[in-house]
Amino acid sequence: MGIRLTAFAAALAVSAGLTFGAQAQTIEFVAGQLGGGWYTMATGMAKLLQDKNAGLQIRVVPGGGTANPTKIQQGQSQIGMGLDIFAKAARDGTEIYAGNPHSKLMMLGQSFSDNYLHVMRADGAALSFEDIFKTKNIKIGVTKAGSSDEMSYRFVMEHYGTSYDKMRANGVRIVQGDYNELASAWKDKHVDYMFIVLGIPGAAVIDMGQGRKGELLAWPDSLAAAMSAKYGYSRGAFPATTYPSFQSGPVSTIIMATTLMVSSDVSDDVAYKITKTLCEAEAELPKIHASMSDYKCAAAIKTKPIPVHPGALRFYKERGIAS
Repeated sequence: MGIRLTAFAAALAVSAGLTFGAQAQTIEFVAGQLGGGWYTMATGMAKLLQDKNAGLQIRVVPGGGTANPTKIQQGQSQIGMGLDIFAKAARDGTEIYAGNPHSKLMMLGQSFSDNYLHVMRADGAALSFEDIFKTKNIKIGVTKAGSSDEMSYRFVMEHYGTSYDKMRANGVRIVQGDYNELASAWKDKHVDYMFIVLGIPGAAVIDMGQGRKGELLAWPDSLAAAMSAKYGYSRGAFPATTYPSFQSGPVSTIIMATTLMVSSDVSDDVAYKITKTLCEAEAELPKIHASMSDYKCAAAIKTKPIPVHPGALRFYKERGIAS
């Protein structure tokens, strides 16, 4: 948990322009589930931002890809990790956010990592990707509701004409938890199949491979095409050497880009300083998590699923990245 600002720290924050309105506050940074890449990234970025901006205090809390936009819209968190497709849907008030446009949701930049959808089967399990959603009496691990993993899982179930109720009626055991819990369930043979979304290489997947081998399954072409057309996922592949325990060559999948979301209530000065610090530390970010090598400041707002915060935009204009 974060530490409350002292009067001295608050004074520093005000003098540095780190304010929300007239009063300096601790920023809450909503990340991903414990044990996942987002939580590692957010913790590392928070330390970097605090080290380079005297008086800035950041409290990192767990969250999820679909829940985080709403936490920012409601003022519970001020910045957070998100995914391009869900950030846009939330801002527009479509899909799972239908009728509830998140007007305060803005961005500082994106592609802080690309998030790969992993579907795994353990040694001894033989079902194909499609048959996982059609077969009785299997055990599958999925993250908790509110995560991008779980919502993507719902989209896939819908594509194959099934649902939680139908799968459970067929004797399917669906184990839900954070990444640490799911990795333990895999190693303890409580699940034989896994559906998770992580930047690569995912620490939870590496942990899984140390206890129990398996295979990373390729996404069927028809499913990947449907997910791209309907929801905006990008198509891609795991490089051949990503997970030696689970693959012998490239494996096709679909991808989402990590978007650093921010509330419009955050002051322009704070948004500017956060953006500037992260851009100037571009070379340092992969030390926090290898997947952050995807981030390039010069391309951070090349694609804009949601509006760029005015404070961030001021920095990009100064750098000649935006006009």
